[in-house]
Amino acid sequence: MPARGGNRMFEVVAWPSERHLVLYVPEIEAATTARAMPDADAAARSLIADLTGIDAAAIRCEIRFGRARGGWSGPAPLA
Repeated sequence: MPARGGNRMFEVVAWPSERHLVLYVPEIEAATTARAMPDADAAARSLIADLTGIDAAAIRCEIRFGRARGGWSGPAPLA
């Protein structure tokens, strides 16, 4: 996604799962979780920073609810 004012913008798709939110970042094909929506931005920025090396302070996230394109839904449930 394009940078805004020196910041890097990433799309994040969020959906509820069990007792947390799944946060999926399509651009880097990675996911993490957050306990609740107030924690989502920090969790997503931390994931992106860890995997890309971009300073977390320079990362901006556009979080939307839904499912990831392509049907990513996380690991298969245990039998």
